[in-house]
Amino acid sequence: MSEVTMSEVTMSEVTDTPAAQPAPPQRVLVFDTETTGTDPRQDQVIELCVQLGVHDGAESRVWRCLPRTPIEPGAQAVHGISMADLANEPPFAAIADEVRSLFAAADVLVGYNMRFDVEMLQAEYQRLGQAPLDLGHALFVDPFRLWQRSEPRRLTDGYRRFVGGEFDAAHSAAADVAATAKVLLGMRESFGLADASWTAIADLIDPERVARIGGTQHIRWTADGDVIIDFGKHRGHRLVDLAAGSDAGYLRWIRDKDFPAHVRDACDAALRLSPAELRAWFHERFGPAPDLRDV
Repeated sequence: MSEVTMSEVTMSEVTDTPAAQPAPPQRVLVFDTETTGTDPRQDQVIELCVQLGVHDGAESRVWRCLPRTPIEPGAQAVHGISMADLANEPPFAAIADEVRSLFAAADVLVGYNMRFDVEMLQAEYQRLGQAPLDLGHALFVDPFRLWQRSEPRRLTDGYRRFVGGEFDAAHSAAADVAATAKVLLGMRESFGLADASWTAIADLIDPERVARIGGTQHIRWTADGDVIIDFGKHRGHRLVDLAAGSDAGYLRWIRDKDFPAHVRDACDAALRLSPAELRAWFHERFGPAPDLRDV
């Protein structure tokens, strides 16, 4: 793809600007990221696309980056990018300067639910020991937020769209429950899910659900059948590695605090058992590890 610059991007003049003093062109940058997961403290950007303008045919640029952290199964199910796809790609550091210059030149930033994407990009610069992107000069235009403002998502709004008519008994618990059930039935029809099982719907809402152990977000299986911590500063680390290393105290802290019983028991087992014994303990306690290749 040919190199593009922000100077190539223009928008129509603001309508209320006097004809004698036309507004300068607004340099618009539309962007999106794909990531290894959703935690900026650990997860990383693996793909970034920018488009210079909102008009059809606007030039765009796509980068892919090799992360230092594995891709979460749920994230891979969304974007379809595997570690193998990134094996020959450079780290984010290789594109950091070019990305910074594009964002610095933009007058308007456009992104769908962009708060997440901005946080992920800023985390990359923090990991590099660099100053964060300076975005204070730009206008933020988020279609997701615009949609929320223009079409609210309260239960009454869902009732109007998916059931029809007005919901006059809002905020009575009994009425809210009945309305919620009707809205869900309407959504299933509208979204082509009328024949889908409850399991399929739950998986659609939360694709990482099957990997969680014990029904909470504290520990989960990996595709290799290992068990990792899925929260806090050691999120993504295997229990066996934590138990055998200098951070074993973290597992003792969890074991002795007010965490769910299955989480405390798992940490205690990791501290007591060998890796092979721990795997057998998990299989006996929670059943065999699920097949996560398609998750």
